[in-house]
Amino acid sequence: MTERYGLILFPETREAMTAEKEGRAHGLSVRIVPTPGKLVASCGFSLRYDLTGEDELYQFLQHLSVRTDGWYHASRQGLRTDYERWK
Repeated sequence: MTERYGLILFPETREAMTAEKEGRAHGLSVRIVPTPGKLVASCGFSLRYDLTGEDELYQFLQHLSVRTDGWYHASRQGLRTDYERWK
């Protein structure tokens, strides 16, 4: 079974924390996780999110002027995880 989810990279820890706090307050399913080693770690933290709310989350963070370094789609099967850049 393949698990799919999104990851957002940030230039600063403050941006990641703001995105998580405001996203949760807005009812979005998000949480801070360490940036995977396969991806370039900007601040070292990423925001993991459910792909079903991706467009809403993107618009929401744009509205808040939260800076991001990249949006990725992750596919995890067993111990292997692959990442594809979305934005």
